[in-house]
Amino acid sequence: MRKMSVYPKVITDMFWMQLFWAFGFLGVTFMIHLIKMVIGVNNGSEVNSYFDSVFIPANIFMLVIGIISVYGFLKYYVSNGVTRKDYFTGAAIAAVGLSIALPVIASVVTAIELFVVKLMDLVVFTRGNINQADLDNNLIAEIVQSIIFSPFVDLESNFILAILTFSLNVFTYYLIGWLIGAGFYRFSVLVGLGCILLSLAILSIQDSLLRSGLDLPGIAFYTIPELPLFIAILVLFIIFAIMLWMIRQFTKRVTVKL
Repeated sequence: MRKMSVYPKVITDMFWMQLFWAFGFLGVTFMIHLIKMVIGVNNGSEVNSYFDSVFIPANIFMLVIGIISVYGFLKYYVSNGVTRKDYFTGAAIAAVGLSIALPVIASVVTAIELFVVKLMDLVVFTRGNINQADLDNNLIAEIVQSIIFSPFVDLESNFILAILTFSLNVFTYYLIGWLIGAGFYRFSVLVGLGCILLSLAILSIQDSLLRSGLDLPGIAFYTIPELPLFIAILVLFIIFAIMLWMIRQFTKRVTVKL
């Protein structure tokens, strides 16, 4: 008799576990943000909103839990009789849900924050400006910028695009962490390092696609012609599909290290 798929249970378990971690991450970043606000009130200086403050750290958080998806969840599920296919399907869908939940939660907190601050007239928020830095046309610095400073849309300028861009960024970082973790787990260190190099290339392409589609400042050494946003997102989804296919191949017959 065919074994019943259990990936819905995997989705639920992984989503809520990772969301619990996300609440811890968001709590820490919010405390740091409050400290910056207190300093801003005392100094009379402008500060970024919470949405702006959490934007870049969220990428790193998703990268880390993407790696944990292999070294923690894969071992746990397979050792408890869950198929690698069900693990992969559940983890992928849970990652999509988490990538949507993070910016939504951050935007809700920011909306409450803006309401309270404007009501009490405590501090002035500056508009988010995370898209570029003055790098003097240095190639290495520009590449580093594409990795650290992901394409960003200010929440107050366009709510939908801000949430969409945030979600695409963090989902990309989750897949990259998952791919790197799977590469090191299944193969040698050399293959894992190759996955890191591939991930850097993917981040650069993602950066260029979103900047082109959103008409944001680009990286001078590999800018692409301006594209309609839906075309840029479509190409990005194709890249996601390729990454997911690679992760599936890496984890399909992987020997779980107990």
